[in-house]
Amino acid sequence: MDYSKFKNLKIGHYLTILLHHSSHLNHKKLEQELRKVGLTVERFIILHAICTLGGITNPSSITRETILEPHAISAVLIRMEKDGLITRTAYAKPKNMIRIELTDKAKTVVEQAWKIIPDLDEFWEGCLTNDEVQTLIDLLERIKKYNLPFIYGNKKNSGQAKPIHNNKTGSLTGFQAKI
Repeated sequence: MDYSKFKNLKIGHYLTILLHHSSHLNHKKLEQELRKVGLTVERFIILHAICTLGGITNPSSITRETILEPHAISAVLIRMEKDGLITRTAYAKPKNMIRIELTDKAKTVVEQAWKIIPDLDEFWEGCLTNDEVQTLIDLLERIKKYNLPFIYGNKKNSGQAKPIHNNKTGSLTGFQAKI
């Protein structure tokens, strides 16, 4: 085998590896922080989706708002109910539709997680300027929006809440949601 060909990566190979490494490092940092309040990344993503959907939703809406697979969401929701983070109740009509609602325990945990999340700024601070953060957000949003239909068809929502970045303070000032 000629291993020298692996030294001459095409841009797609390099970007894939670079995005994976960066994503993995960010995921590990998020994992460490969320562990402090007893959450996994997947649970936080689901709780965040439920919050952006108004605190009451259904599994199919969570599926559209996240990149998680439906069967994974179902399994996590069952465990979250057992742990007292959500309630799952059947709607009267249609009977096969499930209503997901945050419990008071989940609301407390989400509030605690949101207090920890600013600590993740240290992941970016020092290596990116405010303008570079905004550019990165815009580029990653564009990549996500472009590729979602190729991977998931119309089953996923590319219109998730988009962060509003304040260039003067270097912080996110809120989210622009399409709910």
